[in-house]
Amino acid sequence: MRIMETAFPKTYGEGWNHHQCRSMLSMPSAKLLIARTYNTVCGFVISRQAADEEELLMIAVSPDHQRQGVGHCLLEHMLLTARSDDVSSVFLEMRANNPAAKLYAEFGFHQIGLRKDYYTGPNKEKFDAITYKATFAD
Repeated sequence: MRIMETAFPKTYGEGWNHHQCRSMLSMPSAKLLIARTYNTVCGFVISRQAADEEELLMIAVSPDHQRQGVGHCLLEHMLLTARSDDVSSVFLEMRANNPAAKLYAEFGFHQIGLRKDYYTGPNKEKFDAITYKATFAD
């Protein structure tokens, strides 16, 4: 939760609370991948698989470790695992104008949809979400 609380600015309402994390991780299809440096947790990714599709639900990196390749490694490993689990497509939703879009583009994600006013910040300000998809070539 420490990483969740520090990785996502409160402004956008993107981070999950403890109950949401616990609920998602208790699902049989949920997967959690943790990144460590020198025995310190520095990031994680949560995803879930349904049939031959995977949904990247959350990826977060501690601010102290951002821009050091941790997110890249987490995403790469998540996608390799998904592919070995016979997943054909991976989906994610992300706040519009999130700088992480560049990372996702590197891995072949492209925009397939837009959800208006999906996120709600603490001041009731609304933010759009973009849906992305990556497909594995055979």
